[in-house]
Amino acid sequence: MKSKLCFFILLFYGLYVQAQERPDFEKKVRFGIKTGINASIFTRKVMPTSTAERSDFSNFNSFVRSSINAGLTADGRLTERISLTTELLFNSRGMVYKEKNNSVTIIDEEGEEQQAYNNFNFNIDYVELPIVINYNFKPSSFRIFLAAYAGLAPGIAVNSKTKLHYDEGVDGNGREAKNEILPLKNVKHFNNSLLAGVKLGDNSPRKINFYADFRLSYTLLPVFSRTVSDNGSNLDTRMLTGSVGVGVKF
Repeated sequence: MKSKLCFFILLFYGLYVQAQERPDFEKKVRFGIKTGINASIFTRKVMPTSTAERSDFSNFNSFVRSSINAGLTADGRLTERISLTTELLFNSRGMVYKEKNNSVTIIDEEGEEQQAYNNFNFNIDYVELPIVINYNFKPSSFRIFLAAYAGLAPGIAVNSKTKLHYDEGVDGNGREAKNEILPLKNVKHFNNSLLAGVKLGDNSPRKINFYADFRLSYTLLPVFSRTVSDNGSNLDTRMLTGSVGVGVKF
């Protein structure tokens, strides 16, 4: 995996050097930055593992996890309508389980009662190296571009943990409870995701262009290296993530 990471770093560096040394190539290669919001979910139910504070998670239900992504991009134009994009992306993903906490009453700013929840959060952070092929539906002369793309995103899990949070420090049975953060074990160190998405943005001939990015990704390998946990709970699942982001090309 280290050799693959070195390859992509050298690829970014090589494109940069060519863009600096060859003025005529500068129009064909654009560098940029991007960031966005993720909504991810496991494709199969994975029960939270037992913790030091609690072993009963039967009342927890699945919810999407909201998180962020951010990174660097390089776009190389291959033809009038086809281009290649590579990214170096930090991508935080995972899953959330929630349990209603009827022992706590939350009052919002308007004086209305809100349902309290206890949350169990699977937090898995990846460094990913997406490579995608883009097809622009508009000619390059248009001021606005609309492109669809597809590709792969190999990634390395760099951080994985669980977060157990009780609203007001009280669990679902009304007992005093402490929030807890623990390492998440058995996460597969390397994974690969299938990507597909749409980009819409400014295509005017100036140095800075803004665009919006809508993406779906699906892990081709299981999230965990085991199919069951130590206590017999299911760990056999993939992960589906939807992303909405914005980017800038220079």
